[in-house]
Amino acid sequence: MRYGVAMAKPLLKPHRNDTLFDVWSIVHLITGIIFGWIMDPFVALSIMILWEPLEILVLSPLLWRRRILFGHETIRNSLSDIFFDVIGVALGAWGLTAIAGSPIHLF
Repeated sequence: MRYGVAMAKPLLKPHRNDTLFDVWSIVHLITGIIFGWIMDPFVALSIMILWEPLEILVLSPLLWRRRILFGHETIRNSLSDIFFDVIGVALGAWGLTAIAGSPIHLF
């Protein structure tokens, strides 16, 4: 290595996230609770389920061109995220709404 010259490291694609439970599972659960609390459960689930293909097929490749790792997951992890979305929406729509009522109703 020559001094004063930065050597560019090769950019390797990391392994895809294949876990069933990770930090993003908690994010999906909390987002599902909030969405289920403030909107119709069908609309909330539709938005959250449609997010997964958008994340994997559109956003991930676009951001990867900018060297930003986002949505780099397998189908297994994506289905796990949808599972936590469903649980969250159910908790928000029927649990939290029964306890506290909805502060606003978007859709």
